[in-house]
Amino acid sequence: MNLGPWARASLILAAICFLIGTSATVIDVLIRATANRNLPGVIEITTLSIGLGALLSMPVCYLNDTHVTARLLSELRPGIFRRPLRALGAIFALIFATTMAAIMGHFALGKLGGPETTSDLQIRMDALLVVVFLTFLAAFVAALVRVLPLVRGSQGNG
Repeated sequence: MNLGPWARASLILAAICFLIGTSATVIDVLIRATANRNLPGVIEITTLSIGLGALLSMPVCYLNDTHVTARLLSELRPGIFRRPLRALGAIFALIFATTMAAIMGHFALGKLGGPETTSDLQIRMDALLVVVFLTFLAAFVAALVRVLPLVRGSQGNG
């Protein structure tokens, strides 16, 4: 898999997000075990960072056809099933990314400038929703790039 600079940066940021979420959980458990106290905001830190890590990974996975797939049929008869299943996966990825980008875009627009914040960390909800929308928009572009060669008749990315 040949990653461009934006894809590499996206995966590095995703890995950092996963490490932050994991570290926050481990630190919270250690503090609870030793001091019988909770780390303030740990649930939000963990939820937001792991969620963002997953979202940052989506465009790269879609673009490189490395999302989760069931390969039973493609392993059984690669010559027959590989291409149709890749096409089906790419089309469903495009539909999912399009739907989620549209929903989150609409939701983010409705919350722009609003006073809502997260309960523990006081992060503005409109900013979080814009970030989520942008990651789904990136997933949409990646899925579209993956589908276009299929529409044109070439296999693209393998």
